[in-house]
Amino acid sequence: MYAFVISGIHSGTGKTSISLAITAALMKRNLKVQPFKVGPDFIDPSHYSFCEWAVNLDAFMMGEKGVRRSFSKWMKGKDAGIIEGVMGLFDGYRLSTFSSTAHIARILNLPVILVMNVRAMSLSALAVFEGFRSFDRNIRVAGVIFNNATEFHLRLKRVFEERGYRVFGAVPKSAVLETESRHLGLHLGLEVERDVGALAELAEEYIDLDGILEISEIQNEFQEIDEEFEDNGGFKIGIPFDQAFSFYYRDNLEILKRFGKLEFFSPLRGERAECDMYYIGGGYPELYEFPEFLRFIKKEALDEKPVYGECGGMMVLARKLENRERKRKMAGVLDIDVIFTDRLQALGYVRGEVIGENPFFQSRFRGHEFHYSYAVPDGDVRFAFKTDGKGIRDGFDGALAHNTLAGYTHIHFYSADFSAKLREKV
Repeated sequence: MYAFVISGIHSGTGKTSISLAITAALMKRNLKVQPFKVGPDFIDPSHYSFCEWAVNLDAFMMGEKGVRRSFSKWMKGKDAGIIEGVMGLFDGYRLSTFSSTAHIARILNLPVILVMNVRAMSLSALAVFEGFRSFDRNIRVAGVIFNNATEFHLRLKRVFEERGYRVFGAVPKSAVLETESRHLGLHLGLEVERDVGALAELAEEYIDLDGILEISEIQNEFQEIDEEFEDNGGFKIGIPFDQAFSFYYRDNLEILKRFGKLEFFSPLRGERAECDMYYIGGGYPELYEFPEFLRFIKKEALDEKPVYGECGGMMVLARKLENRERKRKMAGVLDIDVIFTDRLQALGYVRGEVIGENPFFQSRFRGHEFHYSYAVPDGDVRFAFKTDGKGIRDGFDGALAHNTLAGYTHIHFYSADFSAKLREKV
């Protein structure tokens, strides 16, 4: 079994593209590859869908035990695990290394390969690399991959190697590695036509895959997780999933299987699934039209079925969604209006406490919020959560109506306790 971490010295070094290319090349070698993504990001994991949707590993939301448990669970039956980092190697929570890529590497005791964008860099690249390597000796920085490299950087590679450092690749600028972006980050993997064969060929030509496998062979020292779910009498959980709704943690979906059978459907294709409960994740609902789904989910909510919405899911359940161009009526389950802006309104980890009875959660939880909109609730809207984030209003989040709960916070279910009400439903 092989496992390693691909990190950057900062955001924008090209670690996602390099990780995708390595994944494609390892698959071409007939290895069963499991991708992971450090942090709470939903977009980068979708780009691995040609292999398997990447699994998030986040020490803040999951805890160290949760990270080990998730890694062990998803590596079962796999040959190689590739963990794509977030931001720079040591960039963590509130100017610490907590919940950073380095933290995940230390928890799992895995080697780190740094990706450096060496465009317009010469010997300074060596100084930066040595700084990262010596910053924390508990982290095994095994080597480096040069991105946006030129013929000159092959000479720089020799300088690194003379110092005893491994350079696992010098990758030139290539259209094969480019992905367009928008307000929340890269376009979704669902929206990108990727030439997986070309990715694999690029990695084979410019990256030392054998060298990477050589330094990343591990024994699976973590306890294997075998989860068996009891017969729940046919309880069904509806989950919209398409370009408008795709922000789901894979572990969250696995945890929901404890309660019922997951039924995925696409509102954009006019699909619907009549279920006992609904989980509407985030995504880009502001970019699409789905009037049939709005009518359907309003009816289900008014029939008192449990509905849980996060961020984009909350927008769908709101009264209206407004931006510069127009106002759109949404499902109208919640007495909330959502205003979309050109500026980031909230970004960061969230600690939350349940303060109001609701169909889904009790006690405390952890999560993340990232949105360009803000909400305007009516004065009598009830809230289930108090958080240290922005939430819907002044840190209050989780608006309640009927058996519907929705807010801006993306909760990681590893950190949450499910309510007795939900357990009774199944």
